[in-house]
Amino acid sequence: MVEPKLLRMGVECKAPSMQEEETRVAVLQATVEHYLPEFAKAMEDLQPKSDDNNGDILILHQDAFASGYDEDEYKLLGMAVKYAGLRGITVQFIGKNHETF
Repeated sequence: MVEPKLLRMGVECKAPSMQEEETRVAVLQATVEHYLPEFAKAMEDLQPKSDDNNGDILILHQDAFASGYDEDEYKLLGMAVKYAGLRGITVQFIGKNHETF
């Protein structure tokens, strides 16, 4: 049987300082905007315009990210979801594996 990848979860680390957290958010934003400019633009277009709007939903096919099971794409997928969440936008994934098309 294949062993799972060892991951370091945030709850296992000490809480970041305010400055460190701000830096992490800035790096997250810069990374998504660099590698996924169309996604970042979609987030801007979907941005809630008022307090009574709970945000929109962005629907993506599961193969939009990491269709080749690439580790960096997995990271980018998580960053994109977090990026959307920072803007109050829900991301939903649909679809089956590309082999089933």
